[in-house]
Order: sequence, then structure tokens, then C-alpha cells
Amino acid sequence: MSIETTITSLVTAANNLTTAVNGKIGSINATMAGALAQFNEWRNLKDVQGKPDGIGTIRSNILQGHVYTCGGIDGLGASIGALSVGDFASTDLGGMNNVYMHFKVPLNINVDSQMFWFNIKGYSYGTAKIVDETLVGYCYKPNRSLHNVSTFGNMSPSVYVDANGNIVLRILFPSVYYTTVRIDTMRVGNGRLFALGDLQSRLSLADTVVFN
Repeated sequence: MSIETTITSLVTAANNLTTAVNGKIGSINATMAGALAQFNEWRNLKDVQGKPDGIGTIRSNILQGHVYTCGGIDGLGASIGALSVGDFASTDLGGMNNVYMHFKVPLNINVDSQMFWFNIKGYSYGTAKIVDETLVGYCYKPNRSLHNVSTFGNMSPSVYVDANGNIVLRILFPSVYYTTVRIDTMRVGNGRLFALGDLQSRLSLADTVVFN
């Protein structure tokens, strides 16, 4: 066998192997994507109390996290870094006092007509208070408004519409130092049962923020 024939055979074998590997990678990726979808579905159903499609059903822990600090200066004049974990991004606000947590709901007054119910639970060590806030309302497309809002809790709970029409939940911490929260949701009225990952969070010193 000539050297040219040997090289040609090796190149052909290498190409065949590459094709086979690429085919397997595609199959593995598809399998992993399917497994991830099944896991996410299991995760969502695991935290459901009641019939998944029933009115009054609760889904727990659709958002959870902890805020250690939002920056600032300690008693010795040293800089303190911002640190959060879970569903909160570490945000340096230059201090830990009078910090708002904003949560964007996947409802928009220009698009949706749905009622909603959320309960925020936790412990704010810095404020020395239990966090137990309930916020309800009706995102109403026909007249681009937020209807029949009601709130209850220790952290000045409120619901507002941002400049892009998004429904946003808001709570205020006199001191956000070492604050842990989780959020549960209930399917109410003509609303839906919100899912893990549906809420977006933001820490701010401003009482309103704008989400995309």
C-alpha cells in the first residue's frame, strides 16, 4: 500500500470518527435538554400545594435568596463589599439602610388581564423584624391600569406599574443587613399559577425602578 493510499485511508477514518462524535454530541445535548425540562417540571410541581390547574393552589419558593450587605463603611472606616446569594444580584448601593427590594411580575398592563397573589416571607436581621408581606391586585389591560391592590406586612409592601407597563412588587427594609426572603404565589380569580423563575428581582435605594 502506497503512502498516499495510507494517508487517504487515515483521513477518511478521521472524518468518519468526527462525524460519529458530532452525531453523539447532538444526541447527548438533546438528551440533556430533555432531562433539564423534566427536572424543571418536577421542580415546579414539587412545590405545588393543591391541584396544578386549580384556583387557590399555592406554589412555594418561586424566588428565594439572601442579602448580606449592599456595601458601605463599617465602624472602623473600612469599606464593606456588596454580597447577595440566591435570586439576588450583589448590588453595591453604598450602604444598607432604606433599601428597596423590587420584584417584576410577568404581567404588563398593555398586554395582560390577570389577578395575582404573592406572599413574601423571611427574616430581616438588620431591621429585627419578621418578613411576612402579602400583595394582591389585578393587572387590567382594557384601560391599561392596576386595579384593587391590597397589601399587608411589616416592610411597607406596595405594588406599582413601571414606565414600561410592568407590574412590580416592592418592599422596604430600614436595614437590609442579613435579610433572607422567599416568595410563594397563589392562583387567584382569573390569574395563573406563576412558576419558578417568573419573577425578576432588583435592589435599589429608589422607590421605583424600570424593568425591560
